[in-house]
Amino acid sequence: MGAVNRSIRAEGTSEAAWRPWLRLQPFVQQSLGSLMSGARRLVVVAPHPDDEVLGCGGLLAMQAEQAAPTLVVGVTDGEKSHGDEAGFDQRALAAQRAAERLEGARQLGLSGATVVTLKLPDAALAAHIDDLVARLESMLQPTDLVVSTWRHDGHPDHDACGLAAARASKRVGCRHLEAPVWLWNWARPGDSFVPWHRMVALPLSARALAAKHHALQAHASQLVPRSAWVGPVLGLEIRACAARPCEYFFQHEP
Repeated sequence: MGAVNRSIRAEGTSEAAWRPWLRLQPFVQQSLGSLMSGARRLVVVAPHPDDEVLGCGGLLAMQAEQAAPTLVVGVTDGEKSHGDEAGFDQRALAAQRAAERLEGARQLGLSGATVVTLKLPDAALAAHIDDLVARLESMLQPTDLVVSTWRHDGHPDHDACGLAAARASKRVGCRHLEAPVWLWNWARPGDSFVPWHRMVALPLSARALAAKHHALQAHASQLVPRSAWVGPVLGLEIRACAARPCEYFFQHEP
């Protein structure tokens, strides 16, 4: 991506700017069946609790409705989400976020799915890519569809997960999609450096969209102000992105 500024801003690009632009794009729309074509299991690699909801909560909910095999890999417990704000104990926050991950999964209908937590260090995944690749490779099967965050998403942990998932998927021989999360914050509609030609859209059912909303509400630690001076980790605009009627994925990048 070169020297593109991918800094995550307080609110970022508004959803009011994204929605009309997205509706006009000729993205290939895929059903759950076509997206999962040839895959026996969905594997979602989420750097932090809540990323599986933000990136592909609707996909997970629709997969759960089919009672189809699913594996959610929680890479970190997100213990550093609040930075250095006073009054937050990282161990306590990690425990809270781990519980939020399980409740969010339950809201998506994933009580029968497997949730695996790797407990790698939050905000430091770039230094653990080789370890993450090896651990993913040991869990994946050639008939999996792997969904991770995008390797250029703008958060270092998201980028690392996307890269690790791509490498592990290639070694095992399974298909891999990348879900943008923070892209919607720092990019703008039509930015030339974003590979829009690789993007596909998955329309969500009303039930899946409702389940995704309830799952996001389970991540309460990310939805309330961190202090009297610092707002929530997930601001209004990124939460509005999660309410879209479609989810978007980048297909395999060479």
